[in-house]
Amino acid sequence: MGQSDCPTSRSANTFGSRNGRCLNLFRGSIVLDSVRRAGKMSAGIAEPRRTSGERDSPMIRRRYQTGSLVVRGKRKKVWVARWREPVIAPDGTLNTIRRSEIIGTLADFPTKRQARALLESRQSSMHFRDFVYSQWEPAILPTLKFATQRNYRHLIRRHLLPFFGDQPLCDIKRQHIQRFVIEKIVRQTYSWKTSLHLRNLVSKIFTTAVDWDYVPANPASGVKLPPRPLRQPLRFLTIGEVTRLLEALKEPERTLVLTAVLTGMRIGELLALRWRNVDFERRIIRVREAVYEGHNSTPKTQGGIRDVPMGPALERALCLQAARTRTSDDSLVFPSHNGTHQRPGNLHKRCLLPACAKAEFPRVSWHDFRRTHATLLSDMGEPLKTAQAQLGHASLSTTAEIYAQAVPASQRAAVERLEKAVGLLVDPSGPKIERVVQPGSSLIQ
Repeated sequence: MGQSDCPTSRSANTFGSRNGRCLNLFRGSIVLDSVRRAGKMSAGIAEPRRTSGERDSPMIRRRYQTGSLVVRGKRKKVWVARWREPVIAPDGTLNTIRRSEIIGTLADFPTKRQARALLESRQSSMHFRDFVYSQWEPAILPTLKFATQRNYRHLIRRHLLPFFGDQPLCDIKRQHIQRFVIEKIVRQTYSWKTSLHLRNLVSKIFTTAVDWDYVPANPASGVKLPPRPLRQPLRFLTIGEVTRLLEALKEPERTLVLTAVLTGMRIGELLALRWRNVDFERRIIRVREAVYEGHNSTPKTQGGIRDVPMGPALERALCLQAARTRTSDDSLVFPSHNGTHQRPGNLHKRCLLPACAKAEFPRVSWHDFRRTHATLLSDMGEPLKTAQAQLGHASLSTTAEIYAQAVPASQRAAVERLEKAVGLLVDPSGPKIERVVQPGSSLIQ
């Protein structure tokens, strides 16, 4: 028999009592008390073997264990870490695989203690939830805009923590994030854009974890999304609808909507506009502030800080508005009754929706006026770069893909002009197409 760790004694009674304790300890390695078992499993301690070499269930090992460190190489000696890592097989069973990794050279880490410290920092056992709450939110969230902070907190608590919260950072792999993103689209029927935001947020969190040496690499890198579905046509107003809506509105909401249509400014930029940024001499509006849920900040993007020209009609409307509300240069152009920022949701419910019902056309949102501005500029043949400057987009593709849409009447007229340009005329008596050659044309008969 192997030697026991239990100390011996010359006294028979003492020996018997101690031997009994040793026997109980030995039996405890076979059948653990439920409280001790739960405590050890939560701490990640390996469950002892039976004397026969069998186990009640797969042995639960601490994540990555502690591993072993050895020096390898002849000319350039390096530290090699080796450990056994538990993995879940495709059939759901728990397996163990052996891993190894070169963590540094002997010249960089002369002692084993230094190499061990580096290995443990890479094999961090901090859970995703703890990292987000104790590290990422206190240090990273305050650097973002208020609207972004609020959105990220919602996405983290609603989506990320229920899925990743109890997993150690080092156990979250690319395939886990890939499955999470696809599940949001396929099983939970969230939009493609929501899944994109979730993937980007996970990547942002793990980028910080990599920068702070909690994990060696970002597992969200390379996670793919399915092809983006076709975008539904976005709402915008025709010139006739804008006229009917303005007739249905009262002041000062009429001037607010007119300014939104003629400038393309965001509703947060309009409600944060102050008279010091309305230059009647140069006839420009300087966009320097935006408000969201009562919090004042800079515009959404760097391109949002811009000067927007105003025409004679808007200048007259703002002059009348100044006579109603201007008390100082710092006063708001569209204030509430007590001089503070108005809430877009309250304005929409109290003023805009009743005006849509009165004008007898579908309800619109504040963002529809930005699309209307860009689309009407495009319809008049203005360059897309002009619309980008007016709207304050950082990317020209945003203006092209989301806001600028073709007006159906203009689209039909463009097709008819194209037919005449290429010389194709439809014979009214039948489907025959006659080719007409214009003077100077290079068409071959």
